[in-house]
Amino acid sequence: MKRRTNEKTEFVRRILFRAMAVAITTFCMSHSSCKITSEGIKVLDEEESPEITSVGTLDAKSLEVQFSKAVKAKNATVSKLEAGETASLDQISHDAMEASASVSDDGKTVVYEFAHETKVGERYQLFGEVADSRGNSLTFALPFDGHNSRVPILIIEEVQGAYSKDKHRCEYIILTALTDGNIGGLELYSAQYPSLLSNYHFPPCEVKAGEKIMFHLRTFEDVDFENETDEDLARDKGEWSQAQVRDLFFENSKKCVGESYDIILLRNKSDMKILDALLYTTEAAKENFSKLSESAELATTQGKWNSDSQGNRSPFMLEGKFSYSTRCLRRKNAEGLLKLAMEGNLSQNKICGSKSDWFEDKTLYNKDRK
Repeated sequence: MKRRTNEKTEFVRRILFRAMAVAITTFCMSHSSCKITSEGIKVLDEEESPEITSVGTLDAKSLEVQFSKAVKAKNATVSKLEAGETASLDQISHDAMEASASVSDDGKTVVYEFAHETKVGERYQLFGEVADSRGNSLTFALPFDGHNSRVPILIIEEVQGAYSKDKHRCEYIILTALTDGNIGGLELYSAQYPSLLSNYHFPPCEVKAGEKIMFHLRTFEDVDFENETDEDLARDKGEWSQAQVRDLFFENSKKCVGESYDIILLRNKSDMKILDALLYTTEAAKENFSKLSESAELATTQGKWNSDSQGNRSPFMLEGKFSYSTRCLRRKNAEGLLKLAMEGNLSQNKICGSKSDWFEDKTLYNKDRK
């Protein structure tokens, strides 16, 4: 009798164990470990799953994704992201289209070919899955911008890192287009505020050689503003606005650029290549500036900021922190670079800044300043 009871107990124990195992397996399948990164959302089945190392569009119909190890890839789905929508592991059906996957010989690079072309200025997500030879899989949802094949030669010309709420004067960055083109899909990046400024997505608007584009980095509730994305640049909105300057506004209420030190990068979101850079600090902020070494290295290794003879990445030294009324940073050689570009003697690859290219302008920016 005792043995029979033990057998029943063992039978029930096994049934419960199996039920728990099924429940745990189901839970793991439904709630695999999740990693949220700058590339998007990833679901990892195991710690040894492949990792995404880089992403970039090749043209309007293809996206290249590189992985940490050799993978096998299934066909994926590309969907349009609506305004305010972020990449999600719940497949999005807006204008969904198939993306065929082709894997490189070493298995570490997958090129996804889309059924239709993506559009400049639109946001998309690629939903896909890969697995290594042992079956460790990675499910991912990657956000990306429609490919822009007409990026103009651009430079950072002016930066103001201070603001006044009372006077409705905000921080701003001015770019100058040295050739005609479209600025859709580009971004500005602040090493001091990495999660803020890069949230602003450049609208897909056409610009002309010599045109200045002012990015107002803050908006005020009691002041109207209007993005100038067409040919009419005379809609005078904002304290800093000028009739001959294209005004674009980042709907933001927080500081997103450094007041006494920072590294500002202008880059193409499709491949993260840096188009131009500015490094600056005050003497008092040098120690904090040194903590931005990763961005400084990117700027110099991509040839966008000159290092000195000892290899030091020397920033422009501000006499004091920015002031909305008495101090901003301006580029000395903007007109010379524009002349070279219009003569056909300058490419974006040759744009490389240094501390000697900049100066502190202590003249208040206003509507009449040239």
